[in-house]
Amino acid sequence: MFKEILNGNSLQILKSYIADEWIDIIITSPPYNVAHKYENYNDDLEFESYLNSMRAIFKECYRVLKIGGRICVNIPFAVKNKESKQVRFLSVYITQILNEIGFNEFELISWHKGKDIKHFQGNNTAWGSWKSPSCPSFRPLGESVLVFYKGERTHRGDSQNIDISSEEFKEWTKNVWYFDKEKEQGFENILCASNNAKKDLHPAPYPEELIERLLKIYSYKDDIVLDPFNGTGTTTYMASLLNRQFIGIELSSKYCEIAINRLQNKSLPTLKSFPDKMANLVNSDNTLDSLNEVFPYKEAFSPYLIEQLQKRFHCSIQSLYDPFCGVGSSFLNPQIKQCFGFDTSPFAINVAKAKLEKLDSKNLQKAKKIAENFQFSNKSYPYPKWESFSKYANKKQFNIIMDFIESFKGLDSKVYHFVRFLVFCNLEKILNYKKDGNGIKFRESKIKDTQSYLKELTLRAFELKKEFDSKNTKILMLENLSSITNKPKEKIDCILTSPPYANLFDYFEIYKMELWSSGIIQSYEDWKKLKKSALRNNKNANLQKTDSINNILLDETLAILESRNLESSILTMLTNYFFDMQKVLKNSFDILKKNGFCFIVVGNSCYKGVPIKTDEILAQEAQKIGFKCVEIIVARKLKTSSQQMKILDSKSKFYLRESIIVLQKEE
Repeated sequence: MFKEILNGNSLQILKSYIADEWIDIIITSPPYNVAHKYENYNDDLEFESYLNSMRAIFKECYRVLKIGGRICVNIPFAVKNKESKQVRFLSVYITQILNEIGFNEFELISWHKGKDIKHFQGNNTAWGSWKSPSCPSFRPLGESVLVFYKGERTHRGDSQNIDISSEEFKEWTKNVWYFDKEKEQGFENILCASNNAKKDLHPAPYPEELIERLLKIYSYKDDIVLDPFNGTGTTTYMASLLNRQFIGIELSSKYCEIAINRLQNKSLPTLKSFPDKMANLVNSDNTLDSLNEVFPYKEAFSPYLIEQLQKRFHCSIQSLYDPFCGVGSSFLNPQIKQCFGFDTSPFAINVAKAKLEKLDSKNLQKAKKIAENFQFSNKSYPYPKWESFSKYANKKQFNIIMDFIESFKGLDSKVYHFVRFLVFCNLEKILNYKKDGNGIKFRESKIKDTQSYLKELTLRAFELKKEFDSKNTKILMLENLSSITNKPKEKIDCILTSPPYANLFDYFEIYKMELWSSGIIQSYEDWKKLKKSALRNNKNANLQKTDSINNILLDETLAILESRNLESSILTMLTNYFFDMQKVLKNSFDILKKNGFCFIVVGNSCYKGVPIKTDEILAQEAQKIGFKCVEIIVARKLKTSSQQMKILDSKSKFYLRESIIVLQKEE
């Protein structure tokens, strides 16, 4: 069953994550623009602005609704703004918007806020003129439900999934509804009772029986229900109770948490949030992010990511551990003083050290002069022993590169190390290849003057390094080790990492030019050994059929993949991946301080049209270890191969995303 509570801007989430013609029924009650006190929404907009925002969201609702699907909008007949006292016939305005978008009118239901015609909700009073025609004011005893359909009046479904009784159908197809308070008490956890709603939780709740009736009359069991203004979750609670799938979208994280808790033991979903401006932080594309500008590395995230997470969760980042530290992007933030990082790639660790180790300013000045005055000596350097190396490296280009690096060897080892790995990190621009998919392919370099390029690159890097080092007081503990079997010996404030994704991507394969050029790999035996040392996210790793974990979501996914004849090596790789990640999570939990946060940036992958819900599986495993999963931040939508995209259904596409799993080690 598909069950999602999504925290964020409804328009943004609908546009970016909900596919065309996916939803069977929409049941919602939008804000009324009457100056209610919501947690983080302005309910007192200029009226035209309010209508425009409603129009934009209902336009997206039309797009995502199936042909034959229904939309049920609970709205007052008329409203009076608490501040301006302006009266608007709101149901008329919303009807006009829905008609304008393309919805067709189906039914108008009135519901009375009392259990019968003689009863009304509470002892409410309408202040106006008393016993005078000068300015009488009416008490709102009912609201409307505007029911529209898209394209066809008939919503087809399996007759076995009809759950409305004959008596209910006869009674509920009258277009004026009253709700029996005693019957309402038959439902669990009534936060929004029809006659006595607890408005301290939410300023505008509606009754559960209203949703029950709409769901049973207009939808089948297993239909997908959407509420783009989910509030404290009455729609999603009743959808779950009545065996419907659901998506509830809500701006307030507080209301989302209430909505999740109302679901009780019905396979609670993890809160997923969709904040703005996260996409560029989880994948910075190596734009002007400090030293990342001159140390390009595939899939590095922005050093500003940790700042945003720190502000959002109010956590300490004095000491930071990254179990898959790559080239050290996690540690560039000046607030981080103690940097603990492991990585199985010796090339990545060396780049991280080049970026982060503080250089002697006098030697840096000497290095600047060497770069400015460099002249190629015409010395010849032997190619690495990889037989295909010459295909991608012009001999003169390679000689200039090696000669340039060696000209710094007389300075201290840290400056030499900096230049060496700066140059190797930029080989792709200089030599005749590019990273392509899960490997490299020939592409003629656009750089015609290698010597001038190296001078410009190095001088720019020295400027950035000098600026970085002016505030660099970091203590570095960076090791070429596996975080599966190793962990820091000290307690850490915070963890931020991005493990390799379970997508068959082999970083050693795409970085083979850098590995061979730098001399890290000197033989095919070294090459094979290195490939077997990493987290098992690809078929070249050290796969073992016996290494697996007990996770229901993973087991269900693997069973589907096996039924679709996915090759056994990939099935083994997936089980090994989560086996390894479980160990990393356990080690991370052990070394994290109490109340510390662990942030894991991860992307979900897809095989045979089946999404691997890596973020949710890892969140489940983390909770077994003892972490609290605070939320899963959905940073951006991902795509897969064109062949995969053709066979993915709407539900599967929803799970193709890059996320940040937010874990906390509570007291």
